[in-house]
Amino acid sequence: MLNYEKLEDGIFLVRSNSKFGEQCNGILIKNIENSGNILIDCNFNSNEIQELYKSLNNKLTAYYASHTHLDHVSNIHYYETLGVKIYCPIPEDRYLKDMNTFMEENGMVDCGVDDIFRNIILQTLNFKHLTRCTAFKPGTKFNYGKIILETIHIPGHSPGHTAYLIRDKTCVRRDILFVSDLGIERSGPWYGLKHCNLKAYRNSIKKIEDIYLYGSSDDKILASGHGKSYLIKQPEIFRNTLKKIEINEGKVLSMFHADKPKNLNDITLKGVYYTEKHIRNLFTDFKKIHFFWEWYIILHHINELIEKNKLIEVDSEQKSFMLK
Repeated sequence: MLNYEKLEDGIFLVRSNSKFGEQCNGILIKNIENSGNILIDCNFNSNEIQELYKSLNNKLTAYYASHTHLDHVSNIHYYETLGVKIYCPIPEDRYLKDMNTFMEENGMVDCGVDDIFRNIILQTLNFKHLTRCTAFKPGTKFNYGKIILETIHIPGHSPGHTAYLIRDKTCVRRDILFVSDLGIERSGPWYGLKHCNLKAYRNSIKKIEDIYLYGSSDDKILASGHGKSYLIKQPEIFRNTLKKIEINEGKVLSMFHADKPKNLNDITLKGVYYTEKHIRNLFTDFKKIHFFWEWYIILHHINELIEKNKLIEVDSEQKSFMLK
């Protein structure tokens, strides 16, 4: 069952009520003059996709992905079977045709968890590779009747991570800024893969903050892939988002001492990002996955702390570090 939150006339934030599978919030732009219906990031289960498709009289013009993390694309192949044209930002379009490349480039193979991920991706989530995908460079603008769909490159969470600014040429509707996984929800920014980048993440948060507060219009509705929408401007959102990264950095730094080095494995799953209570309730394979994710979250912070001369690497092979 899907929930539709009206953001503006003909534009909705769509959520799933399902407790099963990986879903994210999506955007529906409905009945655009001479252009039909458009979806952004509506990664729902197969029954919900059929429900959505029928509600649109089996007419879908295009589907846009923000990036290719599994909670956003695990069911994207269902749209291809419906004949919908799928757009994905460069360089992540190639992952939709070969998830093995995704796993090789994001550390799963190096860390020995690729078999677990492969089973989850192909068996549990039943992901199917796309045969066709239209790649676009983030920054491209798409025109659909009176609607301008402006894509904005916001790397850090992933290399092609893309936000969408939905504008009405007639200025009848307020601008809608959909920022996918920028981290404005309660859980904050997530950077648990090899291709994540903290410096790029911070820059992307500041970039979106500028667009949200100023840009072509200073009256925007803000929505994300996880969490609630913001109909009234709240400037503190982005300061709080950046603060969550700094809090994580402080937690990482507090794990180390000046008199004795510590191994990265020894401080992973000790409460930096995931709570120990959350970890205790996980099955073995999911615990290994969370270990992998937090291992990279901590490593990204360690690399920055070394650059800031706050940590030193004692043994690169053993991944051991200490306070400088």
